[in-house]
Amino acid sequence: MNDIRAKIAEILNKEEDLGEFSANAKEDLIETYDEYDYEELYTDIYVMVKNIEDFYGDHSHPKAAALLESFLLETMVLLKEDPEVIVVESGDFFCRSTSYTPDSEAVMHLFENVVWINSMAELYNQALIDVELTPMDLGIGVVTFPREAISPELEENRQPGSDIEFDYGIDFQNTAMKLAIIANTEGRESIIVNDMAYDFLLEVDKAFFEANLDKDYLKDEEMTVFHGNIVTDDI
Repeated sequence: MNDIRAKIAEILNKEEDLGEFSANAKEDLIETYDEYDYEELYTDIYVMVKNIEDFYGDHSHPKAAALLESFLLETMVLLKEDPEVIVVESGDFFCRSTSYTPDSEAVMHLFENVVWINSMAELYNQALIDVELTPMDLGIGVVTFPREAISPELEENRQPGSDIEFDYGIDFQNTAMKLAIIANTEGRESIIVNDMAYDFLLEVDKAFFEANLDKDYLKDEEMTVFHGNIVTDDI
């Protein structure tokens, strides 16, 4: 992960000419629970690039797509190399993971992954801006949730190879994806974390959240969340 800058430079230094390219840039409190008593808790991370049309649309540049693909690949590698991550999925505009998080240390470790991913995105976006291309509109949702029993309907209709055959918790509401979608909208920042993840932390880590993230209540989801744009210089 220490060679992210080198990988970005390699993409930008390829022979495609940016000189004739015209960039299509855009003009651009509720109580939480005190504790949980579930036998199994899991955490989903959903990383979404929401302006995918700027990278694969009619006016996009090949270097933009190459930088987007590199960012998603590095995100997937980071998550796959984490021993706490159970499953990783990826697509043209997203990468998501599910992890078993039995204690506060595991939740905070995953949040460190999120900060690293957000910091990588900042480097890729700066590279895009430097060559007058549209940066990624990034959203990262982080959701801790208890394992739920699979309904009889899902059990009966499940297909070979489907998620519900795996022995891990599944957020059937896709909450992390929903949080990623609303990130960077209505004054919220790129990282959004649900209240269960926050409440499961040690007091010292809660203090970090309170100092670096803003608290918000989502009426549609009936959920308290914490949002921020935390980056590290260690990347």
